[in-house]
Amino acid sequence: MLRAYVNSTLKALEQTEYIEKIIGYKVKLCIEYDKLEQLKYYASKGSFKIVNIEYLENIEVIVEITKEKLDDFTNNNNKKPLKFLKYDILEEKYIDK
Repeated sequence: MLRAYVNSTLKALEQTEYIEKIIGYKVKLCIEYDKLEQLKYYASKGSFKIVNIEYLENIEVIVEITKEKLDDFTNNNNKKPLKFLKYDILEEKYIDK
């Protein structure tokens, strides 16, 4: 009986899809309307994941991003074509790699 449970468990594990998680941040970005397509472009290239978009006076976008990518965007914000008006780190969390 024990062997049957072991075999069933092994088969289930073989069919399981693993998702690797890493430490990252949930961040609120504030951008101008004309920068939205650029932001979506960077997201499509895997720089980060867009979670939510709010259309207000400026656009507020909630993203999940790794620490390294956030550092790239914030330290080089003046050199990159994508500039955001401000950003707030909402929480540190595990995100998909």
